[in-house]
Amino acid sequence: MLIRDQAGRTARLALQSGLGWLIVAFAAGLAAALSAAGLAGGPIHRLQPIFLNTLLFGWFALGGAGVGLLIIQRTLGAVLYSEPLGQVSVWLWNAANATGVAALLLDRWSPGPFPGYIWPAQLAWLLALLLFLLNATRTLGTVREPFFIGTGYFLAALTWGGAVYFLGNGLWRPDGLGAGAAPALLQGMYAVSVVWLWAVPLALGTALYVAAAASGRPLYSRKLAQLGLWGLALHAATGVQRLWGAPVPAWAQAVSTAAAVLTLVPLLAFAVNVNETLGRGPHAAAVQARPPGRLLRFGLWLALAGGVAAALQTLSLVQRYVYGTQWSVAPWLAALFGATLLQLAGVYELLPLLRPPKDRPGEPLYGERAARAHVALSAGGAALFVLGVVLSGSLQVAARLSQGASAGLAAAAAPGLAAQAAGLALFLAGQVVLGAIVARAAAVREPARLPVVVTNPRPRPSTERHGHPVG
Repeated sequence: MLIRDQAGRTARLALQSGLGWLIVAFAAGLAAALSAAGLAGGPIHRLQPIFLNTLLFGWFALGGAGVGLLIIQRTLGAVLYSEPLGQVSVWLWNAANATGVAALLLDRWSPGPFPGYIWPAQLAWLLALLLFLLNATRTLGTVREPFFIGTGYFLAALTWGGAVYFLGNGLWRPDGLGAGAAPALLQGMYAVSVVWLWAVPLALGTALYVAAAASGRPLYSRKLAQLGLWGLALHAATGVQRLWGAPVPAWAQAVSTAAAVLTLVPLLAFAVNVNETLGRGPHAAAVQARPPGRLLRFGLWLALAGGVAAALQTLSLVQRYVYGTQWSVAPWLAALFGATLLQLAGVYELLPLLRPPKDRPGEPLYGERAARAHVALSAGGAALFVLGVVLSGSLQVAARLSQGASAGLAAAAAPGLAAQAAGLALFLAGQVVLGAIVARAAAVREPARLPVVVTNPRPRPSTERHGHPVG
């Protein structure tokens, strides 16, 4: 049966579906990179949109939803308000993604910053998101506040993601947003916000949970976490830099630059919060030696690097050199890879909710060898891919400086394309290993019945500054 009134099934189904779309995304990305590098043939104009759409709206939507629900279950002990409705949302999300991918393969897509799903698939995807958001809010309505702050990131991502998707795709018009300054500004906002107001908040909420749960320490500061969350909203005003050279008002460019610089504050606040939660010394080193700790560290640094580069690119002095090169998408891709690694850290930390230990309470749910291989392939692949993009972009900038407007940017990028393909191949291999790990962890009829890890609903004054502990 596709729909079962079984506790926890929605979260597990969403997570497993998300991991499936992650593999689809990187398989398409690898094929596109090989084609661009001249190492294989293929319709690159179809493969690149499949990579972006399935990564953003398949992996982050379904994988992020699954991890978010498991965190709610783990921190609050809350049962989903309606399991049947949740599973309908997941299947509708899957159907919308499958329809959109099939249409892309047939050269049918909607216009935008990058070719998107056809209009009916977009409507179905948004409906699934709204149903899921309704279910999540009704679930949390049965629990006394305050919640673990990572739950706030989860709800914000669902809320912001719905608004961004509706406005950026112009879903009130089947033929797209059309031309003009206002549609251009909306599409610039959309190109940035699908990363920083959708994928990144989902991942940062997971990272806060992993930092606290893996270390067994209280979250260092709830206020810093709130600053990190609401500061992300500034990214909605930074999309103008993608329209550099277009006839947009001067004030819009100034607002975009100021907002981009300010986004560094919440990112740094978030990094401090995670680092202080993990602590220092032998205990922190032991935590970071485990798979979730390693993924958390590397994903955090990659997301931070993307955020800093994104802020710098709004400066006109920088934009005039990087516009139209691979440097213009490097921060975007670094943030997506970093967010993916943070979500994968959450998958490891939440595996006990998929399967109980077999014999001994302390027995790990995955083989250390397989986990090390997955982490090494994922982190190494992400680093190699981003370095390949940076290399291609740097060579394109150098070609533009030496040859002027007549520079062949596509040819200049060629040396970095092979590195990008190799990075995607490593990352894809890592996710195949993870699929085997998750399948093993889920290979029982009933999920683990673990004690709930709760947040302290009324912290004592002496612990107020540390927020709400997990564990």
